[in-house]
Amino acid sequence: MRNPCLIQRSSALPCWFHVPQGTEVSLQSLDIQNDSPLPADPRLWSRAHVSLWLVEMAKKHNLPDVKVERFPMNGKALCLMTVDMFISRVPVGGKLLFKDFQCRLATAIYSL
Repeated sequence: MRNPCLIQRSSALPCWFHVPQGTEVSLQSLDIQNDSPLPADPRLWSRAHVSLWLVEMAKKHNLPDVKVERFPMNGKALCLMTVDMFISRVPVGGKLLFKDFQCRLATAIYSL
């Protein structure tokens, strides 16, 4: 079974994930932690979980002006959002939110 904490660069990774071919990246090195009450799989998040994640990320990274009401959705809806959609909702920090969400999603998918 594949280690869910390691991703090898392939065409399946999003375009923002710039890693040279053949390089492995530890998701722990991207500071993904599971010490919160959020389900490990973001596809299972409710609207309340999404709000909690946004608040936690804003505190952790000192993000200004993260308006939770701009994300009236559950985790499955977040899966459909592009980096530009995150940035349009959170101009300062949207890309970071997108990366964190995608890394959490990848960890959940690769741990199956």
